[in-house]
Amino acid sequence: MVKTIDLNTLEKENGSYVDENLQESFKDMLYKTTINGVEGYIYILFEHKSYNDSLVSFQILKYIIKIWEEKIDKKQQKLPLIIPILIYNAEKEWKVETNLINLIENIDQLPKEMKRYIPNYEYEVYDFSPKAKTTIMGLTITKVVLETIKVAKIPSKKEFLEGLKKMFEYIVQLPEVKFNELFEICMMYLLNTKDDIDIGEIRQTAKEILSGRSEVIMSIAEKLRQEGKLEGKLEERKEFTIKLLSKKFGVNLTEELKEKIRNADEKTINYIGDNLLEITIEELKEILK
Repeated sequence: MVKTIDLNTLEKENGSYVDENLQESFKDMLYKTTINGVEGYIYILFEHKSYNDSLVSFQILKYIIKIWEEKIDKKQQKLPLIIPILIYNAEKEWKVETNLINLIENIDQLPKEMKRYIPNYEYEVYDFSPKAKTTIMGLTITKVVLETIKVAKIPSKKEFLEGLKKMFEYIVQLPEVKFNELFEICMMYLLNTKDDIDIGEIRQTAKEILSGRSEVIMSIAEKLRQEGKLEGKLEERKEFTIKLLSKKFGVNLTEELKEKIRNADEKTINYIGDNLLEITIEELKEILK
């Protein structure tokens, strides 16, 4: 994984590159950043299928090409670097090759001089299936997001707090300019997906890991709990959902969409909350029709 990435320049892009007929199985996010001193991108694809799909390498390549078509520097005639990451969260472990070249028929029998005609790339994969022993590596900001997703699905209080500790260990590495912003987003996600979070236990865990920053971030957590969760009533959850989506989409979350969220049923609000990090503005519009 590339290490010379400036986290201070990380910026989420709007839109999705997944084919319309595959959006039931895939969600994606694109981040613009600075890599080796020039503009580059991190592309994250969320895989929701219940089985391994060996064609994912080909699908990601198509999405990379779509991004290149949109982001190409026509003046310099250069393509930006794109780091592809797959996040897999289903029952079976991910056992698919991550190199595109392995999809080519009879690749093992091809002579070396012929392989140079084949385009190739490799994607990072994070497997959160129950039997997988995923070690979260790579960008610090990616580690925080992935650990948050993982922690949100842990039913055991002991294992939840252990996962929370890992999340804090990652987040404390971030520059201060990104620290509070990302922590607030992650806490929003956890508070909106878990009903049994104990703020006192989180404070204690934060003090162990975050030292001087713990009181600041716990005041954020308590504020979010008070403003967003309260008694967990549907109307309050709707307003909390609007706050989360406003943080994510900014001005793209129009007053019309906010009103549709306020009029949505509980099933819709639950779906939005469960898919908060992956959902796109286009999907949100479709859900709220």
